[in-house]
Amino acid sequence: MILLKEEQRHHQIKVHIEHKEAGETIRQFLKRQWQVSGRLLTRLKKEASVLLNGEWAPFHTRLNEGDCLVLEMEEEPCEFSPNPINFGVVYEDEDLLVVNKPPGLLTHPTTRERTDTLANAVTHYMMQRNETYKVRFVNRLDMDTSGVMILAKNAFSHHHLMLQMQQDFMIKTYRVFVWGKMVHDEGTIDAPIYRPENIPAEEPPRRVVDPRGKSAISHYLVEQRYKEASLVKVTIETGRTHQIRVHMKHLGHPVIGDTFYEPSQPVLIDRQALHAAETEFRQPRFGTVLQHEAEFPDDMKQLEKLLGAGLNEIK
Repeated sequence: MILLKEEQRHHQIKVHIEHKEAGETIRQFLKRQWQVSGRLLTRLKKEASVLLNGEWAPFHTRLNEGDCLVLEMEEEPCEFSPNPINFGVVYEDEDLLVVNKPPGLLTHPTTRERTDTLANAVTHYMMQRNETYKVRFVNRLDMDTSGVMILAKNAFSHHHLMLQMQQDFMIKTYRVFVWGKMVHDEGTIDAPIYRPENIPAEEPPRRVVDPRGKSAISHYLVEQRYKEASLVKVTIETGRTHQIRVHMKHLGHPVIGDTFYEPSQPVLIDRQALHAAETEFRQPRFGTVLQHEAEFPDDMKQLEKLLGAGLNEIK
């Protein structure tokens, strides 16, 4: 299969069949090459979205060397109103937009907040570039967590990236400031996370470590020790709600600024000092490994300087 970069569009994938793919049916090629689901295949068939040499062909049609296969992905309308909110663009291609979400910004509109969200900001960004695509976020971050968020520009890339997450092929790494000098340089926290049933309806849903909960695994590496705190890099295997915040509190090192799980603490930052720092995954269309890193926002840079003023140990 030959994928020419200059022929690709966010709503269209164009491939040229080589000798090794000759003899495969269109269905076999799509499932082997990109693990296209039966659901997506049905949709592509219904919408006549797969063209062979410029014409629609049944999925049982066998491919020949030199054939040109095109997947046309209908451009779905964006449902959000545009708002010129600044955010950092980490990476962009035909299938993806990787951004550095600022702290204090909701991902999607809610009944209370309809326009001041990352979805509205992305909508403005795409309109400025004369593009149209449905806003599909692949990963989630709490409003007060900053860092890397991945947006899929089409149904194909969204399906493929979600599949990578389900199969644990996507690596998500966070950097977090916690209270106390951690003893061990690195370790693994394997502690199930549970949502208690007796939380009053008016209170936010709290999570705790409890044998009744779902499996949750976090790996940590201490990057820096300060007088009364530590900077820790955490890679998560699972994506439970508040996983890092709950796991670090479970270790006896609550997240700085996380007054939800540790109310009695000095005010050094106005939110939990948690940042989605790095991601690693495969580009859906080309299969190349992509690694992206988002730098600290200003409030975490200031916290780093503040803690550094009392630095007494460097790992």
